[in-house]
Amino acid sequence: MLQFAEGEVTRLRREFKLVLGRDGALALCARLSASLGGCLSPPTSITSVYFDKPGYPLARRSLDTPRDCLKVRTKEYSPDVGAGGVQRVVLEVKRERNGLTQKRRVWVPRTQLRNVLGGGVRLLPLIAGGSLMPVLAVTYRRHVYQCSRAWRVTVDRDIGFHGITPELALSETTLSAERLGEPLAMDERVVVEVKHLGEALPEWLAALNPGRKPAYSKFAEGMARVHDFVADGILGG
Repeated sequence: MLQFAEGEVTRLRREFKLVLGRDGALALCARLSASLGGCLSPPTSITSVYFDKPGYPLARRSLDTPRDCLKVRTKEYSPDVGAGGVQRVVLEVKRERNGLTQKRRVWVPRTQLRNVLGGGVRLLPLIAGGSLMPVLAVTYRRHVYQCSRAWRVTVDRDIGFHGITPELALSETTLSAERLGEPLAMDERVVVEVKHLGEALPEWLAALNPGRKPAYSKFAEGMARVHDFVADGILGG
């Protein structure tokens, strides 16, 4: 029986996001690296697939109310530390509300992904019933800066948005950027996420919080670019 990676009581955390240009991102990363004494882990390549139901209710919600939304996705990491040679994927349900993030996650061997999605009631009743379909794939390169147990910062670059088929999303082979092919759209900006557990952040880092500005979402951004949701009137009315 598969268990949630974080247990039955999921972790609540606060987070805020920044969207930076190249120069701004370089300056921020330099300061974060200095906080780590110049030590930096190698980047990780991530492939994420977002799922929705007919009519795109999750995409509509993410576009209309980005501070109150729900996302269902898989993520794969390269390198995948801890995989032990098994091709696996993490299935994640992410709830965002007013700066609080709640996640439920389960690591699944790729060979079992289709069955687990079909019986998703153990993650959330919303995804049960087998009507979820893959609607978007996103690839990006991530650096992680963790200076404390209380907070960490992730920096995502080279964000690509791809179309996705059920055959690729649910196949038994690891889904890499190479298998997805050239992205349909790229975001040249750098996305920074500051995640913390409620403890006070360093003053210079807390000062970066954009407050009530609209949150950046790879899901919303990708659906707008790949599925043309802005033109369909879903964003902004």
